[in-house]
Amino acid sequence: MIAIAVLMVLSIVVPLALGVPIAAALGLAGAAWLVYLDSAQFVYLKGAASAVWNSSESYTLMSVPLFILMGELMQRTDLSRRFYYALSRCLSRLSGGALYANVATCATVAAVSGSSVATAAMVGAAAIPSLLRLGYDRKLVFGTIAAGGTLGNLIPPSIPLIIYAALVDESVGRLFMGALIPGLMMTGIFFIYVFFRSRNLPAIPHQEKSEQGVLRDVFAIILDILPFALIFVVIFGGLYLGWVTPTEVAGLGVMIVGIAAAIIRQLRWSNIKGAVVATVTTTSVILLVVIGAQIFSFALYSIGIPSALATWVGTLSINPLSVLVVIIVMYMILGMFIDPISMMVLTLGVVFPIITQLGYDPIWFGVLMVMLIEIGLITPPVGINLFTIQSIHRGTTLSEVSIGSLPFVGMFLLGIVLIVAFPEIVLWLPNMMFN
Repeated sequence: MIAIAVLMVLSIVVPLALGVPIAAALGLAGAAWLVYLDSAQFVYLKGAASAVWNSSESYTLMSVPLFILMGELMQRTDLSRRFYYALSRCLSRLSGGALYANVATCATVAAVSGSSVATAAMVGAAAIPSLLRLGYDRKLVFGTIAAGGTLGNLIPPSIPLIIYAALVDESVGRLFMGALIPGLMMTGIFFIYVFFRSRNLPAIPHQEKSEQGVLRDVFAIILDILPFALIFVVIFGGLYLGWVTPTEVAGLGVMIVGIAAAIIRQLRWSNIKGAVVATVTTTSVILLVVIGAQIFSFALYSIGIPSALATWVGTLSINPLSVLVVIIVMYMILGMFIDPISMMVLTLGVVFPIITQLGYDPIWFGVLMVMLIEIGLITPPVGINLFTIQSIHRGTTLSEVSIGSLPFVGMFLLGIVLIVAFPEIVLWLPNMMFN
C-alpha cells in the first residue's frame, strides 16, 4: 500500500514539474490508475464517470459561475473602483486613512467578486501612485493591498468555501456563517496593524466644500457603497431566515449589480459580453480542476488509501493536535508552489478523512483550510497577489512586495492559532443559526 501511495504521488508530481496543467495531470493520472485497477468491463472507469457527473451537476457548484459573473460585472462597470473611492473619502481625515480603505475595499470587493487577484489589481492601480506621492511607506502600501485581497476568500460569499462544500458534501450556508466571524476578526487584526503603522502618516488631502457640496458627496458615497451593502444583507439575511439558497443568493447578487450598473449608466453591451466571456473561461478552468480531482480521488478511494491512512492515524497514540500541525505546515509549504483552488482539490481526498477520523468538525476545518490557502497568495515564489502588485507600478521589486506582505502572513498565523485554540470562533454562529 505504501509503495502504491508513493507511486500515485509521483504520478502527479512529475507531470506538474514538467509543466502539465494540474487539471490534466490529475485527470490523466487518475484515469491511468483506474485502468490499472480494472480487470474487466471497466467497472472503475464507469464509477469514476458517475462520480464526475455527480460533482459536475452539483446544485452547490451552480452558484460559482453566478458569483464570478457578479464580480466580473462589478469590475467592468466601475462599481468596484467607485466603492474604493467612496471608502477613501469616508476615511480621508484619518491618519493613514487610505490604508484602511485598501484593506476594507480589498476584503469587500474580493469577497463579492471571488477574485483577490483582480481586486488587488484594481485597488493597486487606483491607490499606489497617489499614496506613494503622499509619502506613504512603499512596503506598507503594497502589503495592505496584496494581503487585503486574500480576505475575500474567507469573507462570504467565498468561492473556495463553495467548492469545499461540494467536494465534502457540507452545507454552504453553515460554511458561510462559520467564516463570517473569522473573516471579520482577520480584518480587525489587519486594521490594528495599520493603526500602529500609520499614526504618523498624512491623511488624504481634502478640499473644504459648501454645505450643498458636502450633501452631494454624502449622497454619492451612499450610492457607491449601497450595492455592496445590499449584497451582504441579502446573503446573510436570506440565509439566516431560510428564504434563499446560496445559488439563489448569487442570482440575486447578479441582479443587484446589474441594476446598480444601469443606474450609473455603465451597463453596456461590451461590459456584459466581456463579463460573460470571462465568467465562462474562469468557471471552465475551475470545473476542469474539480473534475480532474474527482477522477484522481476516485482512484485513491478505489485503492483504499484514504481509509487506510485514516485508520492508521487513528491507531497512533499521538495527540490529534500534532497531526493537525503537520497538516497546517504541509499546506503552508504547498501554498508556496500551487494555486489555492488546485491545492485544495488536490489534497482534500486524503486529508479530509484524516481530519474527520481525528474528530475535528468539517465546518471548522473548511474555514481553517481557506485561511491556509490565503497565505499561499502572499508567499513567494508563486504568490499570485505579489506578482500582481509588482506588475502594477513600474520600478517595484518582488522583494518589496514580499517584505510588505510578510507581517500579514504572521497575522494569518495568529488567526489560525486563535481558531485552533478557540473553535467556537468558527462554530458558534452556524450552531446558533442552524440548530
